[in-house]
Amino acid sequence: MTTCDVLIVGGGVAGSSIAHELRGRGAEVVMVDRGRVGGASSGLNAGGVRHQFFHPPNIRAAKATIGIMRDFGDRFGVDIGFRQVGYLFLYSSEAQEARFRQAVAAQNACGVPSRLIGLDEVRALAPEVSPEGLRGGCFGPTDGYLDPRAVTEGLARAARERGARVLENAEVLSVEVSRGRATAVVTSQGRFMPAVVVNAAGAWAPGLAARYGDTLAITPRRSQIFVMEHTPPLARDMPHTFDSDAMVYVRIDGAGIRSGSAVKPIIPDPPPALEADWREADELQRRVAHRVPSLRASRFTRAWAGLIEVTADNNPILGWSSAVENVYTAAGFSGHGMCLAPGLAPSIAAEIVRESPEMPLDFYRAGRLAQPDALQHESLWLTTHRPTDIDEWVAARPA
Repeated sequence: MTTCDVLIVGGGVAGSSIAHELRGRGAEVVMVDRGRVGGASSGLNAGGVRHQFFHPPNIRAAKATIGIMRDFGDRFGVDIGFRQVGYLFLYSSEAQEARFRQAVAAQNACGVPSRLIGLDEVRALAPEVSPEGLRGGCFGPTDGYLDPRAVTEGLARAARERGARVLENAEVLSVEVSRGRATAVVTSQGRFMPAVVVNAAGAWAPGLAARYGDTLAITPRRSQIFVMEHTPPLARDMPHTFDSDAMVYVRIDGAGIRSGSAVKPIIPDPPPALEADWREADELQRRVAHRVPSLRASRFTRAWAGLIEVTADNNPILGWSSAVENVYTAAGFSGHGMCLAPGLAPSIAAEIVRESPEMPLDFYRAGRLAQPDALQHESLWLTTHRPTDIDEWVAARPA
């Protein structure tokens, strides 16, 4: 039996960031993960980090995250391959333009130098992109991409160096609850009696919550990345580019590109790992080649799949459980964990040790999800609906 101030369940970017920040505040921290640190969702995403969110709390959190990523090598001694080439969102309708204009106003008010651009500048930034059907773009020059596994492993190592105990291959078997408190957490590597439990288990957070009598409005979904390992030469400083109509993205990856889409099928009972579903590849290639014609003869050669944990408004859930008084939720990042979690971690850690957070976190409370008409959606694809399967996505292809 081991006692500690805080037991964090989940060794992804959220758990690792929070562990590092809690140790900086003197808390005795144990972090457990049923696999490897950064081996699940956090290490399997596209590695994009951006300021271009729609709501000020997320913009400020992303701004803090990107500040950390810019200095990651100096601060943590780890090369995360951060390339600040920008994010370029392409749009084709007046409604999309109005939404991006609103977003840019919010971003600029937070000190982010994003801007709407015309087709001439789109061509200058991404010469290979076809302007067919486009009205313009939204460009964030300070956005970019990095190696997400290196980030997560680097944060976990920094937490260890500060004195946190990090246990891999430590699966939670049960949570003991008494008088409204989680009194013990039993894992495959021992029994822990923490003062506070942090549920940072990502797509598996609802399953963990059920063990202590709580429910979380989080839906696990499959998210896939496909890679063309060798393509005709593209501009190496091409931004991370998103087609809002086609719901696909393209970014440079070595001598080729990597890509993905908005299709995120629901996985009701998420397993520890997923295999890639190659049925998505043909439609993804068609849409990518439409926007980047030089890729018409190229094919995807490898792929992988992970999970994202999605809330109704694509914003995370942060705060104390309503079922047990000493469990704090930090989950539901909806595919934005790499962008938001490191920047939010200092404020999350402050709340866990009952201090005032630097960034107010009321925007992220679970209670908001009980009022669906009042939700402030944070959708990358300018829609509140993600395609739930590949057939739906194909049927909704742009003309």
